[in-house]
Amino acid sequence: MFRLLKIRIVILVAVFLGLIPFVVSEIIRTRVDMAKQLESVNQSMQLSMMRSQRGFIETRLEVERLSETMALDRTLREISPEVCNNDVSSVLAIQEKVERISLISPSGVIYCSTDPKAIGIYVGDRQYFVDAVASKKVVWSDFIQSRITGSLIVQSAKAVRTNGQLDFVLAVALNTSYLRQASLDQFAMPLTYGMLLDAKGNVLDGGAMPGTRGTLSEVTTRRLAELGTGLIEPGTYGAGSDVFGVITLPGTTDRVGFAVSTEAFRKAATQAMVQRLLLVGLVAVGMALIMLGLLEWLVLSGLRQVVRVAERVSAGDWTSRITQKSPLPDLAVVQKSVNMMLDSLEASVNTDPLTGLANRRALDTFLLASLNRLKRHGIGFTVVMIDIDAFKLFNDHYGHATGDDVLQMVGTAIQRFARRIDEMAARYGGEEFTLILAETDADKLRQHLESLRKAVEAIGIPHQHAPLGICTVSIGYAVAKPDDTPLAAVSRADGCMYLAKAKGRNRVEGVPQDRRDREIFANFMTEVA
Repeated sequence: MFRLLKIRIVILVAVFLGLIPFVVSEIIRTRVDMAKQLESVNQSMQLSMMRSQRGFIETRLEVERLSETMALDRTLREISPEVCNNDVSSVLAIQEKVERISLISPSGVIYCSTDPKAIGIYVGDRQYFVDAVASKKVVWSDFIQSRITGSLIVQSAKAVRTNGQLDFVLAVALNTSYLRQASLDQFAMPLTYGMLLDAKGNVLDGGAMPGTRGTLSEVTTRRLAELGTGLIEPGTYGAGSDVFGVITLPGTTDRVGFAVSTEAFRKAATQAMVQRLLLVGLVAVGMALIMLGLLEWLVLSGLRQVVRVAERVSAGDWTSRITQKSPLPDLAVVQKSVNMMLDSLEASVNTDPLTGLANRRALDTFLLASLNRLKRHGIGFTVVMIDIDAFKLFNDHYGHATGDDVLQMVGTAIQRFARRIDEMAARYGGEEFTLILAETDADKLRQHLESLRKAVEAIGIPHQHAPLGICTVSIGYAVAKPDDTPLAAVSRADGCMYLAKAKGRNRVEGVPQDRRDREIFANFMTEVA
């Protein structure tokens, strides 16, 4: 009897000692989860700030185009102030991004404006007026306090001349309320702070969002000013539990700062860890009772099956799953969790993390299966290679973060053109994508792929070094042959894509028919071989 008691005590002690590594791993796992979520927040912040910055640039360009267009209107040089006020007011009515349009005399006095209170105001000492008189282009101010309304504005100015003589200066003020709301709309997560700072870290506008507790640290604002563009991690420079991000507005010395709280997901991760530990503790007690009840063979049988699946997965067999359900509910839960984990792992192994499309590994498997189906059952398919034109120049000019954004947008567009179960859209590598399509008819293929080319072109991603000024793609396609290897099928489509680039990019090309195109295609295939 005493010996049996000792055995029971040993089993219980062994079970609970066995929980110690799990507790440690859960703590480590929770820290890793928090780090991953923080990284996700950082990435989301950077993407949102980039979009906000891009929106500011686009707004400035739109205002500059408006200024250049109005400067061409020769009637503004001669009409009376009353008629002028009506004319510029009609322009303002259709420009939600513009707060005020004014005409300033060479002496620096506003004589025409969409805001009657602006008439007669002297602005000749304003730097934007001085810079505009000395320049032929549209010039911009930092955020400045308006002498008309007292609010912060960003002012553009364009000097209008006739035969070298200054007629007037056209001044267009951005709608700061529109800019503020447009910036806030770029963020998917709730913001705790949104503010405008000068180069010294002084808050010009904004601050804590509604519902935010606490005050903004001077250390934080000073660090934001020093950074210019970047992130402040939680727990540093007075940030507390917030992630702060800042960008310098292009063409100004001002900064826009934002912040999101990490407190919620930290609490959630900690609570989840405690719940998992409690759940595992209960499972451990159940396992001890099962062992004491001479049901260890059921446990061992289930664990052996888990080990066998783990060994097969380690050997590269991702299709292996636990098929024999244990009669023990707790172990059945573990088995189901393992299968779900393996399903998730298999999906991640076959997915490109940036675009969400199938990756090269999944493409190779799918292509081989499609070739086998073609050889055995005569079910044809087409391989399509797609390349973003002049993408290296894009990355060099706009940066790799923006390049990743473009890859995501193009990948999303490509995904829409592979809808059938026997079709696939994949990222081949770098800026290259691949489609496996069930269609083999040449006319239908070209029509389908022309729609894809136009869909990417219609996104209108600015690209300074591209012929059209926007991002485009070159597309090559080739119908697979029964005796093709995967490499041969891809290479032939790749050759057609090379032909599309050789013929000027932003084109769709199939296997060439005329002599010159065949020579280009043959030279490429020879180099590949």
